[in-house]
Amino acid sequence: MPYLQPWSSRQPGCLILLIDQSGSMDEPFGLQQAGGGRRKCEMVATVVNGFLNELITANTVIDKEGIPEVRPRAEIAVLGYSGTTVTSALKGGLGRKEFVTLGELQDQPLAVERRKKRELDETGAVYELEISFPIWVKPVSREGTPMCAALRYAAELAQRWAAAHPNSYPPVVINVTDGMATDGDPTPIAQDLCRVATADGNALLFSVHITSLNYAPVEYPATESELPNDPYAQLLFRISSLVPETSRALLAAMLQRDIGPQARGLIFNGDAVSVRLMFNFASLPATQLLDPNR
Repeated sequence: MPYLQPWSSRQPGCLILLIDQSGSMDEPFGLQQAGGGRRKCEMVATVVNGFLNELITANTVIDKEGIPEVRPRAEIAVLGYSGTTVTSALKGGLGRKEFVTLGELQDQPLAVERRKKRELDETGAVYELEISFPIWVKPVSREGTPMCAALRYAAELAQRWAAAHPNSYPPVVINVTDGMATDGDPTPIAQDLCRVATADGNALLFSVHITSLNYAPVEYPATESELPNDPYAQLLFRISSLVPETSRALLAAMLQRDIGPQARGLIFNGDAVSVRLMFNFASLPATQLLDPNR
């Protein structure tokens, strides 16, 4: 059975985030959604930054001398696409590399902001706590949606990475978008991407479609009939990978409902919570085993 290899220091995982930065990402989430009223590009950047910070924390261990060490269990690319171009959404030295490690991310944030986080005290009262919030990705929104170019670049990165890590868990690609591709049909390119493979299985393509609609998300559907009569929603369903059998039980626990064998890695009409859920689900191999020797 494929998809069994944990992400480890010796055999790291590969995570490629594709972030739609087209002009429509300047529009707000629907008011009934988590993050409602905030610009989509702003909320997605916040979710990405928070996720990267949590992934660093989850892969930090204390060595024999009591010093925290970030294990290189994941190699990450964050790509933004808009207009006619696809570029790294990371800047500075990180933006010049195809993949970065968790340790490199920890050492080179663009900035560290002070933000407020809500907590509960022992009496159940809500209070605000000021925390440090590292920033790697800034909100961007401009022009068109070159999704085909983004998927093609992701396929090239995944192929090179898989060739260099033939026994690792295969590359995982998450495409976060709010619109139709403006550079053609992404189907054949997505198929090429999913043919990239390691000994542990084929590359996985997961999709999050975020909108301005005031409707509940459709998470991990098993059939197109679960989606609205929308050609783009159905296209994303068809190009998204099946949830691996080895991940279904963990995803079911996260969602608190059953996940069938035909469920696809797609969230339609996603909000801030469901985007974060997809990131957390896709990185499960990085956090299942926290043995310091890995």
